[in-house]
Amino acid sequence: MSTGSHRDWGRLPRDPDPESDLGYQLLELDVLRSSDGADEHILVLPSDENMLRENAFMVVDPDSIRDLETMV
Repeated sequence: MSTGSHRDWGRLPRDPDPESDLGYQLLELDVLRSSDGADEHILVLPSDENMLRENAFMVVDPDSIRDLETMV
């Protein structure tokens, strides 16, 4: 689903499928952790190196990381 009107969003199921309903593409991610002694740093990178050219990476606070498999 591309961006659309409020009416389009109302047609989605209550628990939409990320790929078919919302148009998300699942991808493999590598999570790299490092520490400078005081703070932990986490870098989340796509496994596909070509995506790095598209700035497809995140630098996040450790408290922001969630294991979705354990949350379901």
